[in-house]
Amino acid sequence: MTGILGALIFLMLGLLELIVLQRLLYPVLRWRHEKAKLTQSHRIRPDLIINGLRFQSLVIMPVLGFLLGNRLGSAI
Repeated sequence: MTGILGALIFLMLGLLELIVLQRLLYPVLRWRHEKAKLTQSHRIRPDLIINGLRFQSLVIMPVLGFLLGNRLGSAI
């Protein structure tokens, strides 16, 4: 049971992280990418970075919370 609770807690933390980073980081990345396209010096697209953050926040964080849930439950 503590594994599921840990997964839910980490999912909420991942969602919070995703919301904050999407509000703060994505506009800056997008602006820099558009500016770099003018000089033909752009590298990685901002949507790839955001998709990586989504995967980390919505998949890896809950799995990590599920795996660490028992340890966190016994520590409390």
